Amino acid sequence: MDPISETLAQALQESLAAELRAAQGIADINVRTWAQRASITHDSIYRILRGRRPVSVVELVLLCHAIEDDPLDLISRAARRAGHPLRSSRTIEVVRADRARLALEAAGLYDDPGAAYDKARRALAETGHLLSRQEWQAFLDGTGSATMTDPLGAFLEVPGEYLAGAADNAAAKVETQLRFARTMRDVGVTRLAARSLDELGTDEIKAVEDAIREFIDEEEGHQQ
Repeated sequence: MDPISETLAQALQESLAAELRAAQGIADINVRTWAQRASITHDSIYRILRGRRPVSVVELVLLCHAIEDDPLDLISRAARRAGHPLRSSRTIEVVRADRARLALEAAGLYDDPGAAYDKARRALAETGHLLSRQEWQAFLDGTGSATMTDPLGAFLEVPGEYLAGAADNAAAKVETQLRFARTMRDVGVTRLAARSLDELGTDEIKAVEDAIREFIDEEEGHQQ
């Protein structure tokens, strides 16, 4: 990496740390609670917030989701703070990592990475594709090979174009379907495939999801 690139990378790292600190303040959350919600050690979060080490794409997505912030918006804010344009490659990595996580959550596979990999490896092997641990980790990080998006999409029952980072109306609908499937899992419905929702409109799915989420929140409130 040349000196100019190192300078820009350092500036973006510092800006990301600053934006994460600002987001933490807005969310009014302490580091230990944030660590629990994001499944990241509190020591790692402290180091990231202090700019002592870079935040990975996956960590950024997890941290943002834990406080209901948009990782792409946060990166854009950090880029503006750093005073240089956002690199499109960084943006697409965040999109892909975010979508991989959502697809795995909707399929009920996110909480056990080892089991998820084993299941994916066996499924892809049946179609003649070899999925290494390195390629699987790259998929989770948003940096995976384009040749694997279709096989992984078939495994997760989502279009490969969606996992590759396509930005269109079809991708928006897939996103809504996956969020709905994830919500249905929260109430015990585990056999709902996203493709079974094709006949419903995005607004209809979102309305049902909001109603279910409201019900879940109310029930959790009563149990506290």
